[in-house]
Amino acid sequence: MSVTFFDLSMACEIAHMGDINAYRKLCFTHSEALMAYHLLYPEETLTQRRTLLKVAAELETPIEILNSLVNDSASSLLASESSASNPSEWTLEEALSIRDAFIDGSAYLPITKNMSETEGRLFWSSVMGDTMSVNRFQFLRYIGMQVNVDIETIQTSRGFLTDEEVIQALYRDINALHDPKKWWEKPSAALRKRRYLNWSKHKQEGLVEYNGGVFQNIPHKSFDIEYDEEERILIERSGDVITDVAYPTDPQLGLRERLVMYADAHEDALIAWPEDLKSWKTMIKMGGVVRFPNINAFDPTDYGGFILVKKSHEHYLRLHSYKHDDSLVMKLSALDGLDFIDVGFCRVHILSEQSSVLFAIQRRYDSMKEDGKTWKAIPDSECIVVRVSSPFVDRRTGLLSDPTFLGIEDDLGISDITQYVDLIGVEDE
Repeated sequence: MSVTFFDLSMACEIAHMGDINAYRKLCFTHSEALMAYHLLYPEETLTQRRTLLKVAAELETPIEILNSLVNDSASSLLASESSASNPSEWTLEEALSIRDAFIDGSAYLPITKNMSETEGRLFWSSVMGDTMSVNRFQFLRYIGMQVNVDIETIQTSRGFLTDEEVIQALYRDINALHDPKKWWEKPSAALRKRRYLNWSKHKQEGLVEYNGGVFQNIPHKSFDIEYDEEERILIERSGDVITDVAYPTDPQLGLRERLVMYADAHEDALIAWPEDLKSWKTMIKMGGVVRFPNINAFDPTDYGGFILVKKSHEHYLRLHSYKHDDSLVMKLSALDGLDFIDVGFCRVHILSEQSSVLFAIQRRYDSMKEDGKTWKAIPDSECIVVRVSSPFVDRRTGLLSDPTFLGIEDDLGISDITQYVDLIGVEDE
């Protein structure tokens, strides 16, 4: 059974009320899918003002009155003249033709009196180019479901085919679409930037389990990806530094193998080589971007790895107590509601950093004459704020793992102290 304009308008109405799966029930033919697409996402439209001016002139009503009657939308107002009408029997092609005729000058009343109010809301929304209840990609996805084509294939194919060409391929030649998992067949279609996730301090999966414990230090935050047709290589770079490559002739190669192959052919290339993880202190003080890459075979549908967002690992904690022997050791606390809770120990080795901590303590609380090897508690009346960085909270102990001293924050106070719940976070956040 063919899909009529009334069928499409009902699907739009249901989707507008929250059930966007209503479009899945529409079984389009190839031509119907194209007509529906052009009704939902028309190229030629009239502005709301031009439409209301046209209708006001026909009804001999000042446009100010029509504007004052617009509550929910102008399309609902114009559709209200159709409220007493039965559904039309228009095909999608007829509805599209009548819509175009109105834009070219046909009268309002004869059109709106020949369709139901539900159809009217879609019709006038199409005339004015209103935002529809589903976007273009969602519409293509529903068509793809009918012919068992996955979302990734449709999304990637839109990189080199128009939406109309995607619709045609879905009905006539699925082989014309690009399966992103077979990116080597159309390398230029893999030119979209890979997705990188933030490495979360709450994530339970370790980096050793994820990629063998390697990272890349990349000079800039921005990345470009290009396809060298002469050498047949996909190249990702950050400034002058090569951060990843992929070979359509050898799609199974892992990251290190790919970079080695590129380096062998380009001796002077600057390459962000995967390195074994260094200490937390070293990594958070690196310039540029620290990336934990996906080391498997190149796959544009899979995320490219994780990015270390250094700020998200910084915490403002209260100095609870300290002792000073061969190094300076601080016991730190976070807020647990209105109370303080101990969250770990931070050892400071660098003399200049030790001096900054001791100066802050002496300035607020003179206890420097006591034995340096015994713990000295800071009075509850004082709040010395210490900024540290830690990769995560050990869920077994509830303490920060490997906290690194970043500085004393003299301008901050108790209201700036990190809450314990924010340290713990949500598992696998």
